[in-house]
Amino acid sequence: MNTFIQLMISGIAIGLIYALAALGVVIVYKSTKILNLAPGGLLIIAAYLAWMFLIRLHFPVVLAIIAAAVAVAIVGWLFNRVILQFLIGQPILAPIICTTMIWFLFRGLTFLFWGGNPRMFPAWLAGRPTVFLGGVGIPEIMIWCIVICALTIAALMAYFKFTRSGLAMRVTAEEVIVAENLGIRVLRVFSNTWVICMLLFLICAYFVGAIQGISQDLDFVGVYGIIVALLGGLESFPGAIIAGLVIGLVQALVGGYLAGVLGGGIAETAPFIVMFFMSFWRPYGFFGLERIERI
Repeated sequence: MNTFIQLMISGIAIGLIYALAALGVVIVYKSTKILNLAPGGLLIIAAYLAWMFLIRLHFPVVLAIIAAAVAVAIVGWLFNRVILQFLIGQPILAPIICTTMIWFLFRGLTFLFWGGNPRMFPAWLAGRPTVFLGGVGIPEIMIWCIVICALTIAALMAYFKFTRSGLAMRVTAEEVIVAENLGIRVLRVFSNTWVICMLLFLICAYFVGAIQGISQDLDFVGVYGIIVALLGGLESFPGAIIAGLVIGLVQALVGGYLAGVLGGGIAETAPFIVMFFMSFWRPYGFFGLERIERI
């Protein structure tokens, strides 16, 4: 029973990380209709920037977090203004190819500037102790992960519902022409979308880096983020959250109970298996919009 509880908590924590990565994909698609396949590369660059300010430059903790947030926001803004805003309205294959190439570009840049050796966050973040609740040992980093990710999702929902810029993003997501007629600066909305996307990836990077360290292999979280976004529905916020929790729990339970029988790689393979079978049942995802085209 203790093992089951530990796996459930671990699955929820990892699932919320995947949900944040998926929300980064969803908000971009809703606002710009660009399918972003670069979350792996964006997450890697966010992780290395966070590590650089904390470890290499020895910034105080609060200042390092602020500096990393500003740095990734600038990356997101430049990413949109220099490249992606010119792909809006283009055939879907163009942004897919472009974002995929940018994924590998960022992967190469991090290798060029920081090398291929794995990096670790400081002990206060990566070396959190295990907390025992009712005889169940739970890594403290998992508890913090659940709390911070849940608060981030709640803050994001409040932002879209109650703030002026959030409402502008919602209108733009529904219809760009209507947004322009209402006086909304659509290009600014697109830039804000990418800034929020990068901040979500930064939060993911802190927790994944704390749990397993930082390397170029960190981009697998971005791949799972794409799977979760597709599984939940590319235009659905609740779908991304629910699908993230589903994938996180499946990974944890499969890894905990079947890894000894089917091999250690079964946990990494499980999300792809779920996605494969889901594509037959609901190809548009849990809450995706089913488009009907008439000929």
